[in-house]
Amino acid sequence: MGLRVAVLGASGFGRHHAKWYAELGCEVVAFLGSSPATVEATERALREALGFQGRGYTSLDALLASEQPEAVSVSTPAPLHGDHALAAIEAGCSVLCEKPFVWRPGAPSAALLGEATRLVRLAERRKAVLAVNTQYAAAAEVYRELAPQAAAAPSSFFGEMASKLKPDGPRGRDIVLDLMPHPLSVLLALVPEAELRPGSVRAAIGHEASEVSLDVAAGGRSCSVHLRMAKLPDAPFPRRFGLDGQIAEVGTRPDEQGVYRGSVRLGGQERLCDDFMKTSIERFCRAARGEGPPLVTARAALRSLELLLAALDEAERPAGRT
Repeated sequence: MGLRVAVLGASGFGRHHAKWYAELGCEVVAFLGSSPATVEATERALREALGFQGRGYTSLDALLASEQPEAVSVSTPAPLHGDHALAAIEAGCSVLCEKPFVWRPGAPSAALLGEATRLVRLAERRKAVLAVNTQYAAAAEVYRELAPQAAAAPSSFFGEMASKLKPDGPRGRDIVLDLMPHPLSVLLALVPEAELRPGSVRAAIGHEASEVSLDVAAGGRSCSVHLRMAKLPDAPFPRRFGLDGQIAEVGTRPDEQGVYRGSVRLGGQERLCDDFMKTSIERFCRAARGEGPPLVTARAALRSLELLLAALDEAERPAGRT
């Protein structure tokens, strides 16, 4: 791909961004850390894993000025996503942001949506690529091949996303914040015209598992949506989605050559594809080079954020109030 890339926050999930950039032929020229100690540790880890030869920074302004990357991955803590994406766009970079797109604890939904909208409009004015890494949207493309009739005019969507419960990991609404963007990205990939029907949201947020129901309007039809998100102590961690009762199992497994691939299974059919995150990173790189759209555009991410915030607002609404 040949892009000069910086990863903001490479000691956590950002290390996966760095890995795929390197495997796709990009040059990871820099990363952002939170302190000199974390920069030193991350630099050592990236050097051992990827042969990293760039520099680590604790100042985003210094990184952008010194390295002038063409593209930036924002993998810093969620409350920093908006500010870091803004700085990178203003520096002329294409931006791939981790989910949630924009988030600050305690901020009103209207303020968060306003901030996200301004980022989208700024990127459009600057003709910069702005995308969000909700990689399971890649599985929706495979699902369309397996269930073309269901995808034509759906009346219902089901999505379930579970992952490992960690002692110091998220609980309650933070699990929803962490996991719900994934099934929403699949919904919007399969039903791109979906718009929330006001007053349709119902949310039950538990300590380790939550359920959200809502209705969307799509092409003059109504589509009911039901989502489950959970952190579980032990495998299996179900990841499923589908339309009109045709529910696909989504995951990864090694192929005959031992290469881990994305897997979508529906009934007796299975399709293997590139790793979902690889697809997300690759589409972003191509988009940054002017070769088509990213997997999840900023406009799609904005609509996903609207649905996510509507669910959280509903869960916090006092009983009896509408």
